[in-house]
Amino acid sequence: MRIDHFADILKQHGIRHGAGVPCSFFTPLVNHMTVDPELDYTSATSEGEAVAIAAGLTTAGKPAFALMQNSGLGNAVNPITSMLYIYSMPVTLLVSHRGEPGKPDEPQHALMGQITESLAELCGLRTHVLDPERFEGELSAALSDGVPTAFICRKGTLTDGPDAPPLDLRFASGGQSPATSGTFVAELRREQALDAAREVLNRGLRGVVEGSAATPAVVCTTGKLSRELHELDDRDFSKGNRFYMVGSMGCAAGFGLGIAHADPGRPVIVLDGDGALLMKLGSLATTGALASPNYHHVVFDNGAHDSTGGQPTPSPSADFALAALACGYRHAETVSDRDAFVEALARHVEMEGPTLLRMIIHTGARKDLGRPKLSPRDAYLRFSAFLQGTPWSSAGGAS
Repeated sequence: MRIDHFADILKQHGIRHGAGVPCSFFTPLVNHMTVDPELDYTSATSEGEAVAIAAGLTTAGKPAFALMQNSGLGNAVNPITSMLYIYSMPVTLLVSHRGEPGKPDEPQHALMGQITESLAELCGLRTHVLDPERFEGELSAALSDGVPTAFICRKGTLTDGPDAPPLDLRFASGGQSPATSGTFVAELRREQALDAAREVLNRGLRGVVEGSAATPAVVCTTGKLSRELHELDDRDFSKGNRFYMVGSMGCAAGFGLGIAHADPGRPVIVLDGDGALLMKLGSLATTGALASPNYHHVVFDNGAHDSTGGQPTPSPSADFALAALACGYRHAETVSDRDAFVEALARHVEMEGPTLLRMIIHTGARKDLGRPKLSPRDAYLRFSAFLQGTPWSSAGGAS
């Protein structure tokens, strides 16, 4: 299938964005997207991050695909099953079929080559082998039905296309230092810090799906952070600018990045945790490279996996602010008291991003902490409606 014909089908069905970790089977597509001004490709650091970015783009009204080698399908199982599947996000996956039975390939692809199609199906994806004669109809049906779909691409299915443009790169070392330095000791618990942040998080919000241009899209990482923020002031489901991530640990940053890329006029605030960020630390590099000026990353750092009992993380020896600057963030700092946090958060949202704010907090949470009562599907529909300025149509109400 000629790549220009394949790309035309994507464009005709509204898919003009993609993120991925490439495979040689997809060289024609990735190269084509680098020279076609109507298409936009983001190079991700992991397949799970690519899924998260594509999901963020799609949620904000910019249908997108995630591209990966089938060996990377294993890396993406968690975000596929705990994000795309439970929220029913209509993201398209393009997965190469290295190690296809009967086709000689490298030994590391032998087992994955045997299970690629069945693994995609087990992950809840509507799965097709990419066939030039059927692709357009199958893609149209998947988008119409609003379901996550995988197309398995065998060697030689996509052909022709340009060579990759030559790279003229300059690699820099040194540069900025974090705006704050020293030793930081926690004064607040996470819920207290979230409570202090609400004025910024809800800025301009006038209804479930209504707000001003300054109303931020707020993405909360999985675990107690999402539970606490929901408990503070969203029990009535009135805060449509918030997305409470269930599962897909480490993917909040990529998901928020996709939203920021899709809607550059709206501030995006990602509320992350130290354990989650460490799981996909490469997302700092992707964020720095994409350089979305409306992206603001807040990391609540207690040096522990608090949702699973307080087991330690390596974060006390990891300077997230310094790492963010090294990866291309424009501003980063660490704080540990309430006043400094409130002032810095308000300032960051007004700055050109990407920015990172690390808030040092205590471990621990209320014993009576509840959980969001909104079903995952309704949580997705509510948030997507807010981003796109459309009415929220509940899929089934609170659970």
